[in-house]
Amino acid sequence: MFVVRVGEHFIAKYGANIRSIEGENMLFVKNHTTIPVPEVYAMYTFGEGNTMIIMEFIRGTTLQRYLRTQGWQECNAVSKELRAQVQELQRIPAPPYYGALGRRPIVDAYRSRELGPFDTSVEFVNATFDIMFSHRSSQRFADIKKFFSISLNTVATALGHTHPVFTHGDIHEDNIIVREDGMPVLIDYEMSGFYPAFQEGLVAERLDAEIDFIDDKFDEERQIITDAHEAWVNAEIEEPSSENEESDSDDSQ
Repeated sequence: MFVVRVGEHFIAKYGANIRSIEGENMLFVKNHTTIPVPEVYAMYTFGEGNTMIIMEFIRGTTLQRYLRTQGWQECNAVSKELRAQVQELQRIPAPPYYGALGRRPIVDAYRSRELGPFDTSVEFVNATFDIMFSHRSSQRFADIKKFFSISLNTVATALGHTHPVFTHGDIHEDNIIVREDGMPVLIDYEMSGFYPAFQEGLVAERLDAEIDFIDDKFDEERQIITDAHEAWVNAEIEEPSSENEESDSDDSQ
């Protein structure tokens, strides 16, 4: 993937890893919200699977750098505006499925793999856990994955947070540009689509910034994901020692 600035006003993203859905998502958001979004000027497909998107260059600084250089009042204003933008995205009328525009697969934010589309949030959660926790196959890790996926499905259903909503899907510091006038702009809509309502909060949990603009009504789902990662890491730390104990036991027999 290549990202090249063209003159003062344009950005060109091109390569085999660029997907036209990114441009389609930006056009979709432009047409259905008042959220500031980079203007899309052209999309091309060329060669063997290469795509180019010509879009507006957003002049500004990344969120992380902005927070380091501005005062509390400016940072609080950015946080409130980002929360309003995320909520406006979620108010876009959604179709009865979980996936990208046109009922196509979405790209998972954790491993950048395609998954879906799905008819239910349970299918989405189970597929996401399979991707997030896929590199260990022992029963202990299978039990961790099963326990926390069931917990997330149960809690989200009980709280009424499983309906599909339009979601950016990849919110982190490099994908938020704060313009010179203090307006934050979300960029990089490749992973956007219709996800369970709680999903934006789960992905934004990776955000290494000292502001929180995700609605706190999703805190329980976010805590489940945090606990799942912690349980997995602890199991990875402990598993080698348990294997060694089994080996020592075998040697003594």
